[in-house]
Amino acid sequence: MCKDKPLVSVVIPTYNRANTIKRCIDSVLNQTYKNIEVIVVDDGSTDKTKEVVDSYEDPRVRYISYRTNRGANYARNTGIKKGKGELIALQDSDDAWHPEKIEKQLQAYVNSPSDHKVVYTGTLIKNGRKQFYMPEKWVHPKEGDVHRPMLRSTFANTVTILTKKECLEQIGYFDENIPRAQDWELGLRLSKKYKFKLVDEPLVTTYPSKGSITKNYEAHADAYEIILEKHKDSFMKHPDILSSHYFFLAAIYFNLDNWKKAIINIKKAYGLKPLHPITIMRLLASLLGSDFYRQFRGLYRRIFL
Repeated sequence: MCKDKPLVSVVIPTYNRANTIKRCIDSVLNQTYKNIEVIVVDDGSTDKTKEVVDSYEDPRVRYISYRTNRGANYARNTGIKKGKGELIALQDSDDAWHPEKIEKQLQAYVNSPSDHKVVYTGTLIKNGRKQFYMPEKWVHPKEGDVHRPMLRSTFANTVTILTKKECLEQIGYFDENIPRAQDWELGLRLSKKYKFKLVDEPLVTTYPSKGSITKNYEAHADAYEIILEKHKDSFMKHPDILSSHYFFLAAIYFNLDNWKKAIINIKKAYGLKPLHPITIMRLLASLLGSDFYRQFRGLYRRIFL
């Protein structure tokens, strides 16, 4: 890692976020670390996103747009490839960074062993009056080789990551076939190849939106199917984790009233850890749908992990 203020390319994909993009861009331009470029990739917005971005006279802001919507992963990959910096940071158009985020990440990167190629920060997730902090207590280890906890779930949101551009090139960028959970899937590939360093402070604030794809059960199910198959070799080394994911996928299919696929995934899950008490509990929880199962999984992690 260079110690002479390397250029950081900040990639912001956006789609119809005229009401939040200013807060996002301001939080990047207001960083205490100034050697940055901001690449806004407009993925076919039909609102006034372009007008908001065009209002900035800061030469560090670059704007790329498409007439048709091609997906957030395509937009991220475009921005990464267009980036001129040695380092890449990723931001979402409805979230905000704290002023010292990049500066503290760079300090951590410079002071870390050479095999620690990814630096991530804590995240404060605000959803109405509720808020919680990531990475949660169940995540262990939080630094170094984090591939096993990453198999359970993402805890390094895309918007918290700082890494070398060449690292993203080597792992193949974002998978454009995945409709959601792209931060988890990217984290799985990064953590398999590189070690992580955590700046354990809430340097990012995220605001889940009502229109978020995370509310789309079909996209959720499709993403899970792709990720579990793509990383099957890694998951098979940890049958308890894989069993939990199959139960969660079954719960999503129950939400979609797709009983056939729900039962298929329950059979897969049960076959990995038959007759285990936790398996029975997961089975019962999955029958009540994905929202209940998510609450059960969170409670299980707090108590047992």
